[in-house]
Amino acid sequence: MGQSHSQSQTHISVLPNEVMFIILQYLPPQEMKSAVLVCKALREMGEKPRFWTWAVATVNTKDDLLKLKLPRLQMVQEIDVTHPSRLVWMKREGLADLFQVIGEIPTVRRIRGLEFCKGIEGIEPDLVVSVLNSLEELNLCYDFYDEEDFEDMPLRLEAEQLELLFTAVAEKTNLKFLQVGGQLTEEISPELFAAAVSNVEEVKLENLYEDTEDMEDRDITDKHFEALYSIIAAKDRPLRKFTSERYYINDKSAIDPDLLSRAYNRLEEVTTDVRGSARQLTAVLRGLVEGDSRLKRLMLRIDWRQWNQLNQHIDQNLVRRAKKKFGQFYQDPCTVLENRRYLLDCIDIIDTSES
Repeated sequence: MGQSHSQSQTHISVLPNEVMFIILQYLPPQEMKSAVLVCKALREMGEKPRFWTWAVATVNTKDDLLKLKLPRLQMVQEIDVTHPSRLVWMKREGLADLFQVIGEIPTVRRIRGLEFCKGIEGIEPDLVVSVLNSLEELNLCYDFYDEEDFEDMPLRLEAEQLELLFTAVAEKTNLKFLQVGGQLTEEISPELFAAAVSNVEEVKLENLYEDTEDMEDRDITDKHFEALYSIIAAKDRPLRKFTSERYYINDKSAIDPDLLSRAYNRLEEVTTDVRGSARQLTAVLRGLVEGDSRLKRLMLRIDWRQWNQLNQHIDQNLVRRAKKKFGQFYQDPCTVLENRRYLLDCIDIIDTSES
């Protein structure tokens, strides 16, 4: 005569807490959201902040700041303020309120859309520095503005805020990417600027005063760049990837081409604009080709108005050696113009077909 065996189910709530924690930490985000709805025990355990570090907290209105008070979000790493409705409150005291809340969450490393927020000039400098220097990515550059509204440009720091931030970054920072342009950099000493910028792994510098004749009238001056190149050439700094936009290797610059090449050789990736003579560009390339280098990628964006002159007068043997060492190291402006014309032709075709 056969025996019947009954099977009993064990509810998950009777498992030891240690086992429950192990189970929860391996759940993907969507299943974690479902797990906390199963029972009170799982909900209480699932509120632990360490289970929600992947979450992106969206802050569209001032009321959304209350979400950042939830226990589960006390170790959140990313906040998103990119929704258009943010403009309703960010123009008033919203950014100050946001910074106050973030100041209590030391794990925040990214704030999407921060560069489009206004009101930072009214925030206590120490709080600004505390929040910005704890991020991993920081964009302090915004050039889509009307000249009449320049003083009201989004995320344009006051001189005191900028100096304190650069001082903190120079000493110790979480920043891995920094973009700077349109700030009051000209009021920062070149030495402090160089110490801060060279202490970040990837940096993009952009001069917004492209058309000024006087290099010292730009927000990032020759003296700032010279101090930066000097510290890179002399010391092993964290900076590895460097891009400079609207600051040209050119005849008006007082920077020694030898200093440029020595600094570039200490980096791993360099992208820069070129608007100069064949003699100056040759001096930079020769230093890069003949010197010891850790440079893996070089991209020189040559001004199309000087392309023919440079192409005719530069040492072609030197160009071949540079290509062998770095690969394609310059952007052919003729190709860029052809691509632009092709794009415009496509737009015309689309416009014609829709009309």
